Amino acid sequence: MRPGAARRRLLRGLAALAWLGALAWLGAGCEVLVDGTLGTVLCADEGAIGPPACPEGSLCRGGACVEQQLERALGARCARHEDCGALDFCLDPALVDGEGPRACSRACCSSSDCDPVRDAVCWIPDSGGSGFCRVGRDVGRPEVGTKLSGAPCAAPGDCRSGICHDGTCVDACCSDTSCATTGAACRLTTGLVSAGPAWACQAVAQGNGGYFDRCDRDADCASGLCAEVEGIDRCTIPCCGSEMCPPVPGVAGQRVGCAELAIDASSTVRACITLPSGDSFAAVGVPCDAPEQCRSGMCIDEPEQTQRFCSDVCCGDASCGDAAFFSCRPRVTGRSWALRCEPK
Repeated sequence: MRPGAARRRLLRGLAALAWLGALAWLGAGCEVLVDGTLGTVLCADEGAIGPPACPEGSLCRGGACVEQQLERALGARCARHEDCGALDFCLDPALVDGEGPRACSRACCSSSDCDPVRDAVCWIPDSGGSGFCRVGRDVGRPEVGTKLSGAPCAAPGDCRSGICHDGTCVDACCSDTSCATTGAACRLTTGLVSAGPAWACQAVAQGNGGYFDRCDRDADCASGLCAEVEGIDRCTIPCCGSEMCPPVPGVAGQRVGCAELAIDASSTVRACITLPSGDSFAAVGVPCDAPEQCRSGMCIDEPEQTQRFCSDVCCGDASCGDAAFFSCRPRVTGRSWALRCEPK
């Protein structure tokens, strides 16, 4: 062999080794070996669990793969709340008129609340009420994308919610804040994000009535909901808890509470529709003897508690005061299984 040919072959081999070393150093989907130990594995597919973005048993968070207890992730099978993550609970879909096995779930306002599990969406039962994180394929949404509510779409798989309606991604919501980036409002819908009534981000027609304006029909209201409040039909808004409900406009000191509102014989939604008596503003967890002592007008008695305490409906743990002691859990309230602040 001629010396020149051997030298060129050697140089090509060294160049290939250098290229492979550079890929490993950049973490391009591989584990970085430094002195025989595993280094940080970088990733760009935020929320992805396991291969190909990350090694088995880890998820992509903040640009790096971190360990994840996959058996406790949203959608994992469970028998009790303790089988799930710290922010989650074990949901039996049958309790909310759904189908499927018991699985780890979480309260949600929109599908983004179900991150980092990318194929978990915010599911509203057909009977309305609360939102629960469930794996999309378990609730008829097998294809889930990344586009948020209001973004243009060609197919359901383009949207984080797994719902594309009239060329636009649609998702559930708990207030106008969830829809503000697209200039939409949280409006009452039917057959859109649920077969039954549910709040979803939708465009608002000009001139529709505002909070507690008098109304004759749902279409008169910006929220799409005209409800009877103390014998008078008024426009009202969605809510997670009573703290979200503004006082009655023009009536000094008149509080408004958040509660489950019956839309028909089998369906409910949460809305600002009660006028609690008394002048107490006691928050969730404060001991009470009567409903009028609580901001929500809800003083409950739990078998394992020695003292009655103020509770409220909720959309997540943040609605329940001190997260060290109270959390948002499904509980029967009237006609439906709704989310309510419960002691941990």
